[in-house]
Amino acid sequence: MLRPFLPFAMLACLLLPGWLLSGPVAAAESPPPLRITLAGTLTLPDAAPAIDGSGDLEITGLSGVTWLGEDRFAAIMDNSDRLVLFRLTFSATGEPQAASDLRILVLGERHDYEDLAACPPRLLERIAQKLQSRGDDAPANCLLVCEEQTPAIRAIDLDTGALLGIVPVPPIAKTRRTNRGLESLAVDPDGSHIWTATEEAVPADGPASTTDAGTVVRLMRIAIPGAESAAGEAQFAYQVDPPHQFVRVFTGEPLSGVTALVALDRGRLLVLERAAGPGLPPFMSAIYLVETHVAADVTDVPEGLSTRGELHIAKEPLWLDALGCNVEGLCLGPLLPDGGQLLVAVADNGGLGTPNQLIGLVLRESPRPFDASAVGGVAGIVGVLLLLVRITSQ
Repeated sequence: MLRPFLPFAMLACLLLPGWLLSGPVAAAESPPPLRITLAGTLTLPDAAPAIDGSGDLEITGLSGVTWLGEDRFAAIMDNSDRLVLFRLTFSATGEPQAASDLRILVLGERHDYEDLAACPPRLLERIAQKLQSRGDDAPANCLLVCEEQTPAIRAIDLDTGALLGIVPVPPIAKTRRTNRGLESLAVDPDGSHIWTATEEAVPADGPASTTDAGTVVRLMRIAIPGAESAAGEAQFAYQVDPPHQFVRVFTGEPLSGVTALVALDRGRLLVLERAAGPGLPPFMSAIYLVETHVAADVTDVPEGLSTRGELHIAKEPLWLDALGCNVEGLCLGPLLPDGGQLLVAVADNGGLGTPNQLIGLVLRESPRPFDASAVGGVAGIVGVLLLLVRITSQ
């Protein structure tokens, strides 16, 4: 008596597995959702010995930080010629516990350095070839630093502090507002691109931040010549939040802008925003996730991005800071035992006599939302099949 039911059963056997698998397979094509949690803070010393043996030098104005591998990190000081090298120990949950082996590398030139990142291998090869062609020694290790004075992205010898050359930046970056230039620097995990952004909008794109409005900056992607998987040059319009709410204590105007970038895989970036105001709380920071591979490239839009909301990249909030310190630098660190990844941030004390702060954060994948529709769909199909069985068996 089941023969009339067989065509339906065969059809269900053919379609049901594919239908069930279509959800998970589609989900696997996109990265899982992310979340960021605070793990703890650590106060850094006020001074450290210079590598060249010239004595102890002051540590102040930390504006950028990068991971050098294992437990080694480097931080850059703004308005100086100094870079701090240190080791960091942290707990299994990402809480920073101690900074040790602090040393200061004196750079070949003084600039308003704002951020730094490890030099991509392909770029290091090009620098070595250029130096060797002139009869100079090739560097064993290299860092990239950005400074908003010139502005420029510069390569430095991590062993000697010598400046090795300049990475060309998009011409529009050179039209920056004073003290609102290249504030952030990151390198893709595969070493194919450099990322940077001005802190606030260049004049052609719109106004700087005001009490009630944010500013629109360009997230700029610079391709490394000869690097595999390089997608080429690109720019993306990013809307910064307005300054935070504060209780005014003294005169001055609030501001908000982009102070750091962290490059993840698949064209994803973490964007660190920092707002400052003449009151309490004095600072507020937030970290957003953006996906550049689905955003509009605005390289050929010469001006007016603040009025082109349809071109602004979508951003997802991951973390809001209520620490009240001036967080300016952010970088990825090692993987943690639970599968999360350490994020290390530094706060600029601004020469105010406040402590040099290091902040530990943890980046984790969030569980995907449970899709109740899948269960409902299965139950519906099973119900139909049972009904057919009952009808055809009578």
